[in-house]
Amino acid sequence: MDKNTITLILSITTVLISIATFSVAYSQMKIASAKTKLDLYNKRFNIYIAALDYYQATWYKSLEEIKEKSIDFTKSYRESQFLFEESDGVYETLGKIQRNGSQIYTYEEHKYEIENNLTRDRLDLDSMHKDSTQARADFENNLKILEKQIEKYIQFTAVRGWTLF
Repeated sequence: MDKNTITLILSITTVLISIATFSVAYSQMKIASAKTKLDLYNKRFNIYIAALDYYQATWYKSLEEIKEKSIDFTKSYRESQFLFEESDGVYETLGKIQRNGSQIYTYEEHKYEIENNLTRDRLDLDSMHKDSTQARADFENNLKILEKQIEKYIQFTAVRGWTLF
């Protein structure tokens, strides 16, 4: 083989290696981008799930479970300010939900204490019940509002599968 043929073979090999390297780098970039989007989606969806779990706990669960879901929800509520645009109102709605849940919990806790003779403090339970009932209705309405506000962040209607190019 002459010198020119060796140079040509090395040049073609270099180009092929460059193309392969570019393809791998581009693929890795797309995979990393998709992973970031999925992680963000999961964080946003978990905030909705925390609100839903909290809502269900206020209707069907014990005081301990309501308190546990309240703690989980509070973490999600605080995290939400970094995951959603302020103009969408998600953080504000979650704040309303937190206040609704707190009002429900306060009533349920006081009712439990009275029923089990754990307190002598007899606040106006009828008034607290009325406020709690309103808070449950508001909680449900705020949850529906949250669903609308968060919809654009957690729907997959416009998502395409990964392609090389």
